[in-house]
Amino acid sequence: MVRKVRLDTIAAFRKDLHKLRLRFDNLINVTNAEWYSLFKDEIRNSIAIEGVFANRQDLLDVLENNKRTDKQKAAAILGYFEAASAMYEYANNQLKGNEFTLRMADIKQIHTLLMRYEKDSGTYIGAIGDFRKSNIQVAHATFKPVDVFYVREAMELFIKWFNENLKKKKYDDITLAAIAHVWFETIHPFSDGNGRVGRILLSYILIGQGLVNVAIKGISRQERNEYYDVLEKSDHAFEGIHRQIEKGKKIGLLEIKRAIDSKEFEPFVAMITELLQEAIHRLEAGKLTNINQEAVLPLREMARAYDYSQDYLRNLINRGNLKAHKKGKLWYVRVRDMAKYINKESTPK
Repeated sequence: MVRKVRLDTIAAFRKDLHKLRLRFDNLINVTNAEWYSLFKDEIRNSIAIEGVFANRQDLLDVLENNKRTDKQKAAAILGYFEAASAMYEYANNQLKGNEFTLRMADIKQIHTLLMRYEKDSGTYIGAIGDFRKSNIQVAHATFKPVDVFYVREAMELFIKWFNENLKKKKYDDITLAAIAHVWFETIHPFSDGNGRVGRILLSYILIGQGLVNVAIKGISRQERNEYYDVLEKSDHAFEGIHRQIEKGKKIGLLEIKRAIDSKEFEPFVAMITELLQEAIHRLEAGKLTNINQEAVLPLREMARAYDYSQDYLRNLINRGNLKAHKKGKLWYVRVRDMAKYINKESTPK
């Protein structure tokens, strides 16, 4: 019964997203004002879960004004932006070609892009895009990450399991993404950045299956605790698998199937489902969704649609960064020019 309800929900999500894709050629792209706003919320929340707190102005300064705030904060924002935007576009392209799958190189690429700026700034000293070289402990976690000597073996098994279940559709799309996220986190394959990589991987899988990315809430302590709580309810499923791997036992897909009780993932699946609903409703409510790219809007409407202040856009115009023309006392901006500005300025230099 639960599975049928969720399949019906996912079908409804896909129907809504299909309508949105008819309106936007590039639904998952920074030129879509509503998606870009959703994406910025994802960045803020995901890095906050790791203890890096950025407000909206911090994001604007780093992504759009080419300013640098706190070194660690700037590196975290830029890294997440670059990793997630690149991988989400890649997943979207795979979806269009009916070619979506998961490769080891994809996961390593997420880590490479995510940690590049922290590596350059000196706030991260480990290898980028490579698995950890020592054992680690995860603060406040109820699981023990797989031993360093078995990280690659565990990751290979994880990817094999995922692609097999992606093809056979044993789990619904949201449940598959949820289980994959939890399993990845219990492996904890990198020396740092595993939480952010895992959340990008979660959205990457959702997009690759025809859905959309989600912003797991983490600004407040309560939100972070709710996220940790749903993970803890299901992470023990992989403890036995990892301990067996460490003993040298070869684990098959059938044994994994027996070890995973999908009911244990229900709280996390419910959270993702709710976040998907919020994301789709937000995209549907986008004020520019039905406006032609050649439409010209007064500055007040453009500011409201893109969630900027009029003063901010006026400063862009005065500095020559945003095309506009004046009629009487009012500035007017073409939708295409606003989208062009966002696409150009939000790309890390």
